[in-house]
Amino acid sequence: MLVFSEQEERFPLITYDDNTLTIEGRSFMDDAVGFYRNILARIKNELPTDHLLTVFNLEYFNTSSSKCILEIFRFLYDQFEQGKDVRVEWYYSERFVEMHEAGEDYKDLVDGLPFEIIEIEA
Repeated sequence: MLVFSEQEERFPLITYDDNTLTIEGRSFMDDAVGFYRNILARIKNELPTDHLLTVFNLEYFNTSSSKCILEIFRFLYDQFEQGKDVRVEWYYSERFVEMHEAGEDYKDLVDGLPFEIIEIEA
């Protein structure tokens, strides 16, 4: 397993294992742009994207993180447009309805990218 980020109070756990990139926890660090710029560079340079499932299981993220997460989706969409097998699974808890709404918004922004929104029990 490749660990991109250890989970801390303000930082999500980001791992890669068996063609699956997982981003989970909370994301509200002071410098989201710097943090995600590094993460996206590592994704682009270190991960094979021929067959990539990206799993988001976030409890909360702030506005600056949301813009950076959109950049990840844009990269994934570009890979999909190039014919690569790229998919997204967006998990949300029934306790965090706003995460469902965020998933719907992201799905609309990358229309065409295989994007599944999945409710998990609290």
